[in-house]
Amino acid sequence: MNAPHADVAGLRLLVVGASSGIGHAVATGAGRHGARVAVAARRIDLLTELAESVSGLAFELDVADPAAITAVVTATAEALGGLDAVVFTSTVIPFAFVEDTDVATWIHAFTVNTVGASNVLRAALPHLSENGVVLIASDHNVGRPRAGVAAYSASKAALDEILRSWRGEHPELSVIRVGIGPTEDTEILRGADRDLLAQLFQSWVQDGQLPARMSALDDVADTLLTLIAAAYANPTVVPEFVQLAPRFKKSAPRPAQDA
Repeated sequence: MNAPHADVAGLRLLVVGASSGIGHAVATGAGRHGARVAVAARRIDLLTELAESVSGLAFELDVADPAAITAVVTATAEALGGLDAVVFTSTVIPFAFVEDTDVATWIHAFTVNTVGASNVLRAALPHLSENGVVLIASDHNVGRPRAGVAAYSASKAALDEILRSWRGEHPELSVIRVGIGPTEDTEILRGADRDLLAQLFQSWVQDGQLPARMSALDDVADTLLTLIAAAYANPTVVPEFVQLAPRFKKSAPRPAQDA
């Protein structure tokens, strides 16, 4: 985050889903590099600590509640004097085989992952500055669903179509959808059934869906901030659909041994 194009200093930034994982890392990095940061999520105890560390604001928010989204986004914009960037990283990943996924699980996944993201964008729309940016975290594997996460995969695929509609109806908006690949130190497995996970991991390995190495959390967060800074600084260009995948370098060849 030292390059000029990655400069987020002074930007007014709201991170939704900041209590852990990628959202937490984005908020931390933004604050470290001089952005004015507000964070929102359900776990207000974790958010309060985060907000204090970045001299920012914390709001309790359940993105399944449209009225609460509007209230939090409006309060954030009023406190910061507007919004230059909004980052949405909230997600739920119900682990269940498709035949075991009940109606309530399907509805909750779409309510948070799909409709929740769209509602945050809608609430932010009147408060965005002229060069304002909205970045929505999605999944690198949309279109290639893994076993055991049907509701999550379908909700992320639907999110892609909703974001295409937003761009089609509002071509003036800078909406960046980022498909994020496997990343270390997130909490996506929090609360999952361990026996089921063992089955799923075996399936993912057999299908070649687990990388040998994941992306580092801070690298992913800094990349997202770089995308925001670049889009804000270059308002005639929108990096609409971006994919992030783990990169692992080959080991250096061993030096030849003397005979």
